[in-house]
Amino acid sequence: MHTHLHLIVGVPGDPDPDKILGDFKAYGSRCLNQVSRSRRDGTWWTTGGSKRKLADGHSVEATVSYIRQQPNPLLIWTRDEGLVFSKRSTPDSSGA
Repeated sequence: MHTHLHLIVGVPGDPDPDKILGDFKAYGSRCLNQVSRSRRDGTWWTTGGSKRKLADGHSVEATVSYIRQQPNPLLIWTRDEGLVFSKRSTPDSSGA
């Protein structure tokens, strides 16, 4: 899905979810600006974004499962498994 991304992050303490989302968008923007200047509407991001806190391990597992079931992922990476899937590494994406 090249139009959006999902992140699940664990953070110590109880930081403001708006700050965490803003930090990810700022870091992502800097990286994207280094490789491309083409942005729709002058920004890489939509306004807002989900900042849902996951209550427990079961909620995290359910959310990871949901994300893994999304169609046409470009990349899946987990802390425990590392790179799980990359569309760039599949035979179909090489042009062969």
